[in-house]
Amino acid sequence: MGEAGGTAGTPKPAAAETRSEQSSPARGIGSGYGPVRHELSERELEIIELVATGLTNLEIARKLTISKRTVDNHVSNIFTKTGAKNRVALLNWAMDNGKICRDGFNCCALPSDL
Repeated sequence: MGEAGGTAGTPKPAAAETRSEQSSPARGIGSGYGPVRHELSERELEIIELVATGLTNLEIARKLTISKRTVDNHVSNIFTKTGAKNRVALLNWAMDNGKICRDGFNCCALPSDL
C-alpha cells in the first residue's frame, strides 16, 4: 500500500498517479489548500479564469454556452483536484501556481499546447 510504482498490469494510470503525487506536495505546502490530485484540463483552466473575473456559475455557463450543471461539475472537479474548499481558496491556489494573474501581479505565460 505504501509503494507507488508496484502495479504491473496498469502502467498508464500508475504513472499518472505517481506523477501527480510527486508534483503535488510542492504546490500545496502551507497554503491552506491540498495537493493537486490530477492535471487540470484546458476547460477547467478556462473556468478558473472566469471565476477569477467574479462570474457566477450561471454567468460562466451562459458565456461558454454550456449548462449551469456542467459548470457546477467543472467547479466541483476543480475543487477536488486543487484541494480548494471555496472560490477564494481556489483563486489563491491559482495565483500561487501561476494559473491566473491579477493586475499584472504574479503573471506568467501559460503554454499553449494547441
